[in-house]
Amino acid sequence: MEPFKNLFNSKSSEKIALAILRSYPKFDSKSFLKGIGPMLEPLELKERVNFLTRRLYEFLPTDPKKSIPILLKATKQNEKDTVGISQFTLWPLTHFISIYGLEDFDLSMNALKQMTKLFTSEFAVRAFFERDQALTLKFFKLWLKDENEHVRRLVSEGSRPLLPWGQKLHGFVMDPELTWVFLEKLKNDPSEYVRKSVANHINDHSKNHPEYVIEKLLTWHHSKKKTHELDWVIKHASRTLIKKGYKKAFLLHGVAASNIELLEQKILTKKIILGESLKVKITLKNHSKEPAYIILDHELHLLKSNNKHGLKVFKGKKITLEVAQVMTIEMSIPLKSVTTRVYYSGEQFWNIKINGSTQVALPFILKLT
Repeated sequence: MEPFKNLFNSKSSEKIALAILRSYPKFDSKSFLKGIGPMLEPLELKERVNFLTRRLYEFLPTDPKKSIPILLKATKQNEKDTVGISQFTLWPLTHFISIYGLEDFDLSMNALKQMTKLFTSEFAVRAFFERDQALTLKFFKLWLKDENEHVRRLVSEGSRPLLPWGQKLHGFVMDPELTWVFLEKLKNDPSEYVRKSVANHINDHSKNHPEYVIEKLLTWHHSKKKTHELDWVIKHASRTLIKKGYKKAFLLHGVAASNIELLEQKILTKKIILGESLKVKITLKNHSKEPAYIILDHELHLLKSNNKHGLKVFKGKKITLEVAQVMTIEMSIPLKSVTTRVYYSGEQFWNIKINGSTQVALPFILKLT
């Protein structure tokens, strides 16, 4: 798959220039495009967005009251519009507004509202929260009932405290109540696209306010009006709480205290090479008087450069054990080279985690080659 950064190249720059020229005949597209391909080539994704944003600023009116309407008119106006831009190509334009439109709140926020229908403004609106949180919240409250699902999603996604690739919103990190009113209103949104954002937003809050989130979700969980869709939101929103083993969070998944015995926990591949899978086996018995719903996760204690071990939780599986049932399960955990983690040769440890309860860790050897 081609890297995302390659979406911004000389060809996409030409599309931007053509769209702007349509709404601003004075735009010096020739100078804007001169040498732009080679200049973008060594840059990473966000660097390319920043470069194109600065480049636009050089050739557009410096007054946002003039430049932002030009950008808005350069967007795709309808399905028959073949010149206006949309999707990823629109990112430098929303980024432009987040940098140069902060002194014109009404103009900028309304432009971002329109642009988010074509490409998300979730990154751009964060600068406005940092500039004036209260004022930006007022706009978001107005958009809660917007007929367009992309605008409603922006209310949730744009205010996520820990949005990946996005600026951290410290005010919301500190106080989850500030955005919970949005999540409360959107939790039953008819759009799955919006509900998924709500779940991810709540998952962000769970990393800093676990008990707060658990209590809020338990209220939803016990509601007589809970739908299948809301149940999915609750479970997806609590995934980090489950990985971290918060006992009350398991109630959200229908897991009650059960008398489960671990009869066997075994590593089947005591030595593996990076790129292979660690194969393990467990045997469980249900001693409770009712069927038991069980969530299994893997805890890997991976060797670090200082010869200590760091914990990494991998998803396992979900099973149901009938009364007195004994079940043996074999599972594989792929250990692949990834950019976000460095592996070191040597002794590592694995253990199963049963409904949040950590078991004894067993050793295995990992080699890089």
